[in-house]
Amino acid sequence: MTRPCALVVDSGAVLPEAAHPGTTVVPLRIVFGGEVLRDGIDITAESFYARLEAGEVPTTSTPSPGEYLEAFRDCDARSDIVCLTIPHKLSAMHESATLASRLLADSGDERRVHVVDTGNAAAGFGLVARAAAEMCAAGAPAEEVLRRIDQARDDVRMYGTLRTLTYLARSGRVPALVAGVTNLLGVHPIFELVRGEARRDALVRGEKRTVRAFQKCAQENLPADTPLWLLVFHSGAPGPAAELRDALHQVLAVGRSETISLSPVMGAYTGPGMTGFAAMPLRGDELGEVP
Repeated sequence: MTRPCALVVDSGAVLPEAAHPGTTVVPLRIVFGGEVLRDGIDITAESFYARLEAGEVPTTSTPSPGEYLEAFRDCDARSDIVCLTIPHKLSAMHESATLASRLLADSGDERRVHVVDTGNAAAGFGLVARAAAEMCAAGAPAEEVLRRIDQARDDVRMYGTLRTLTYLARSGRVPALVAGVTNLLGVHPIFELVRGEARRDALVRGEKRTVRAFQKCAQENLPADTPLWLLVFHSGAPGPAAELRDALHQVLAVGRSETISLSPVMGAYTGPGMTGFAAMPLRGDELGEVP
């Protein structure tokens, strides 16, 4: 079936296994030494985090323009292709996808490619992708899909905490001294990701206090009486993620809820043990029966 609009996302969106019709997923790559693995194809999140816990240190690789071009060509869209990326300041994916869109146009393909920087990563990116995927699967035109993406991009709130800052220190995103002191003291900074920038929202010690801090963030920054789309995420920490999910259900009006393992590409920077959540109000047809 050819649809008016098709969606292209990378595997960091962690879409459900029952892939939405009309959506093409471009795999990210994990590199362990000389071993190059495609996220979701050659390696699962569970096996990736087991290797992290065993002390292996990975690097990551973003899709090339050629991979995006191949994905665009394979799309079953009649007129428009929407490609979602995480913030350009966090990755070269937006640049690769933009170049691929130009190459597609130069090849004579008349379909329009809309490359959208969602301003979100991890579960926030996943929520935007889910909203767009459902609309593309339902046959919505590009104009409606793009409007929903703009709305979702502004609606999403995402919070997370790290068990250790060691992995961020390796990437250069956190000074090694700060990471060492934080790890030594056993405190958990809670971050909010806003337009590609992480800002500290709270600093707590202990798992119970961390969960209560997440509840507080949710109550203060999300509407109390609007059904929400909730995505709880973790990096190799299913137990704490389940506890967080239950705690959020106690204080939020949850309409849809899902728990996911964080993409290995994100996990390479966060390390094992991260937990957090993203949420946004359900809109339009999303308020109906959960697919």
